[in-house]
Amino acid sequence: MDVAMTEPLDQRNLQSLSGRSIVPLVPASITRRPEHVAALSLDVQQRLSTESELAPQDGDLPDLENVQGDVIYLFPKKYESFIFFRVKDVRQFKTALNEFKPSSSLDVLRFLHRLGDAKRHARGQRIDIIPVTFYQIAFTRMGMNYMGEKEATGDVRFDQRAMRDDKDYLGDQMEWDAAFNKPNPDPQHGSANRDEGALHGVITTAGSDPVSCAQATEAALKLFGMSIDVILTLEGTIRPAPWAGHEHFGYKDGISQPSLRQLSDPYPGQVQVDPGVIIHGYKGDPLVDDPYATHKRPAWARDGTIMVFRKLQQFVPEFDDYLNRNGKRWKEFSPNGAADDLTDKEGTELWGARMIGRWKSGAPVQLCPVRDSAKVAADPEQNNNFDYHIRDNPKVSPTALTGLYCPFNSHTRKTVPRSLDPYIQQRYLESGMITRAGLPYGPEVTDQERASNETSKDPSKERGLLFISYQSSLDQGFVRQTATFANNDFFPMISMAPTRQGQDTVIGGPPPPKSASAYTEVQFVGTPDSALPRTGDQVNWTLTSRTTGERISVSGFAGVKPPGADNPPGIPQEFFVTSHGGEYFFVPPIKTLKSWANDGRVAAL
Repeated sequence: MDVAMTEPLDQRNLQSLSGRSIVPLVPASITRRPEHVAALSLDVQQRLSTESELAPQDGDLPDLENVQGDVIYLFPKKYESFIFFRVKDVRQFKTALNEFKPSSSLDVLRFLHRLGDAKRHARGQRIDIIPVTFYQIAFTRMGMNYMGEKEATGDVRFDQRAMRDDKDYLGDQMEWDAAFNKPNPDPQHGSANRDEGALHGVITTAGSDPVSCAQATEAALKLFGMSIDVILTLEGTIRPAPWAGHEHFGYKDGISQPSLRQLSDPYPGQVQVDPGVIIHGYKGDPLVDDPYATHKRPAWARDGTIMVFRKLQQFVPEFDDYLNRNGKRWKEFSPNGAADDLTDKEGTELWGARMIGRWKSGAPVQLCPVRDSAKVAADPEQNNNFDYHIRDNPKVSPTALTGLYCPFNSHTRKTVPRSLDPYIQQRYLESGMITRAGLPYGPEVTDQERASNETSKDPSKERGLLFISYQSSLDQGFVRQTATFANNDFFPMISMAPTRQGQDTVIGGPPPPKSASAYTEVQFVGTPDSALPRTGDQVNWTLTSRTTGERISVSGFAGVKPPGADNPPGIPQEFFVTSHGGEYFFVPPIKTLKSWANDGRVAAL
């Protein structure tokens, strides 16, 4: 593998890297092939020259010159554009694709070192923006077919299903934007191989400033020209100071990213995963790990990955109003009740932190259960260094799985679950990790919206998150996190008996009316023979329909609410994020892109 990396990057020297909550620590053990040292900065070369040996590469690892650039280390960006297209002329498109130069993971790593050198020289002083642009391209299953690559990737969901086929399964109840709302979806068999209304691909451009990003987008459009029909262009940007790196609800984003073994050194508590969890063809890839797998990866998929794109609208004034309404009841949900002595404003902040799992600063509520801590948030040695056991409260067993500090349905606890032994193995949790690389979109909330507690209905005022994730398997990654974790009322499992935790407070959603998951109120025809249950008691009842006489058996655990009593804070759960659609894409290795552009002939990079 041809790579060029150096000593670990120092997070403290890169604190102002906008939009990046965790900067990768690159281990020396996978670095320093002599032929690549010359490509690095002078500072790096000088540091390397003081070492007597070149560290050997350890194990079978992805080729950083072959993996497209956003996948492993994520584009260091402030602005990003997504050009969704259909191929109009295959021959012209392949000619342009042959000239297209996607950024590699090695390109990103080199830029991070350059940025680190600049900050070391600045000695804590502010430095000017270093202009940079990055490019990436990805294809739907139909887009690959259209270019002539019809061999299966080995990911059954990607090879058979468009995201529109999974709309209901993913819990999306709102109408999707036209570009993603593929006509005639097939939830049973999938429609990924039907061209009607299908997107073929997406070109991503990212930059350090709006001018460079716009120029990169214009250059990409000019290169592909009449060979494509542009269906939609979406633009993301970091929020203005002091909210850079925060999503529109105000919470620091991107802290709980996984660390890929041997490709980055983990900070304390950061979840480690094998590279194949994210990148095809390596340990951690379910088709590599399973000797009995009936589907195999083709050679051209090695160093590729599956990308998920979702456009998620956020209803910010409504969210803030929900926090205010519940925050006043802080004595009912604060870990120590009235003894915590909070103001209503502090209660509102605590309610939001318990919904997300982190304070707006990024400090985890598990470590800061009552008040925020900017110090913990800013320290990468602390802000991920926790599990969900409580060891500082004599009233709670240190081995208990408890939601006292961090509720079980908080966003981070649902999507990045930890310490669920013995009910769920850590290996299973690791295999479901994804890397996330999205950016906010849309304008800031206006004073008028805040005063009315309502999001403007003007489409130009829409705001939210352009969600991006990378994983080697859709079912193992994004789909598991969405359907099995976030939308599953009974996850996480904390005992042998099912316990209703509720859906993810951010990306979950209310069950459709009259669905199996929705609550339906019934009345007794007569008084039950047995005593009425108390909250937590198991019940086994048979209900008889008045109209048909059918008998319905129901088993579960009771929750008893006295007549006239208020619901607990946050009940019924309300939701403030809605999906406007998205799609599944394959991010090809760079060599594969060149091969496709040359009708299967391998071209020199």
